[in-house]
Amino acid sequence: MRKFDHNGLLLAEYQGKLFENSSDLNCSSGIFLRRFLHSNLLVKLDTNNPSALSLDTNEGIKSIVEQFGDSDYGKLKYSKNALFWIGYMYRYISYTREKSTRFLFKIFDYKQLNEVYFSFHTQDPEWCVRNLLELNRLTESVFDNNYRLKEIIRKKEHY
Repeated sequence: MRKFDHNGLLLAEYQGKLFENSSDLNCSSGIFLRRFLHSNLLVKLDTNNPSALSLDTNEGIKSIVEQFGDSDYGKLKYSKNALFWIGYMYRYISYTREKSTRFLFKIFDYKQLNEVYFSFHTQDPEWCVRNLLELNRLTESVFDNNYRLKEIIRKKEHY
């Protein structure tokens, strides 16, 4: 696990602000988040290197709109505060656990993060991670790249 340092904070705040500013778009929050998940911007963000980005949220939103076009599809928009927290948490976990955002979207659905926002947003990020894992009946081992290999080895040792 990587320590959450200044670079991690810069990236988490950037992604939080990016998600927050997405509420100004015409599309629903779900549409934006799915577009973000498949965007070129996410590829750069997942390097977890702030020097690879301009860290200008307007540029980030613009790049996603240019890549996918403008849309007025969907009506449900999450609150700006919830969007900031969701973006911040995804980047915090990506940075500290060194995992792709796509992987995180699979184990922690953005709808679930929106649902737990009111209970979780005032808590320490590590507390949030532990409780999200517990809610989804997972352990920290889900972040271990070699977990499946270790399980296979353990099973063979028992035969």
